[in-house]
Amino acid sequence: MPKFNKPKLNQPKVNQSKVDDRPDQSKSLPSQSELPPVQLDETIVAGRRPKPVNDFQHLLEELSELRSGFHPEMLAHIDKNLPFNTKQFETKLSKILASKNIDCTLKNSVKYLDYLKENIQLPCHVTGIEEFEWEEEYTMGSGSKKEYARLKKTQPSYTDRFTINRLDDFVIQEEGIFVEVQRVGDSQKFMLPLFELESVDVISRNNQLLDDYAVWFLNY
Repeated sequence: MPKFNKPKLNQPKVNQSKVDDRPDQSKSLPSQSELPPVQLDETIVAGRRPKPVNDFQHLLEELSELRSGFHPEMLAHIDKNLPFNTKQFETKLSKILASKNIDCTLKNSVKYLDYLKENIQLPCHVTGIEEFEWEEEYTMGSGSKKEYARLKKTQPSYTDRFTINRLDDFVIQEEGIFVEVQRVGDSQKFMLPLFELESVDVISRNNQLLDDYAVWFLNY
C-alpha cells in the first residue's frame, strides 16, 4: 500500500527585525495605582432591564408611516389567541346572573336577557358565526349550489349582515335567547338564536357581550 506523507503546514516566516522592535520585555508593567482612571458611562444603570417590547410594538413606535396607517381592528383578533381564564369568566357570570348558580337554565337565560337589554348598544350589526343549520347540507354536504343560492334569497345565511333593532322577551330552553334581525341587503326580518350571531364591529362592546353569551350558552 502506498504511503501518503502528511502535508506540512506552511510556517510563517518571522521577521527578526520586527521582533527586536518590541518594547523591552525586561521592563515591569505599571502598578495598578499608576494606571490612569477610567471614566464609566453614567448612562449605564445597574439592575433589572426594562421589559423589551415585541417587534410589532417597536415598529409602531419607530415607524411613523406604519403608525399613520394603523387601525385598532388589525389587533382585534389577538384577544382570541390569549388563554381563556375560566375562573375570571365564571366570576363575571355570577355577577351577571346575581347567583352562584351559573348553569344555562331557562331562569338564568331570562336573567341574561335582562342583562343584555341593559348593556347592549342598539342598533347592533351582526353576522353568523358559522353556517346556520339549514345551510350545512349545502356548505358541507352534497346540496346543489344552484339551489343553495336560490334558498339564500328567502332564508337567512351566515354570510349575511343583519341589524338587531331590539331584544324581545323570547327565550327557549334548548335554543336560548332569540332576537329579531333585519337583513341589511333586502330588509327581510328573521328570528335567530342569539348564540349563533357575532358583532360585525369586532372592537365594540357588543362584540364582547355576544361572545360571552355564546360561550356561556354552549358550555354551561
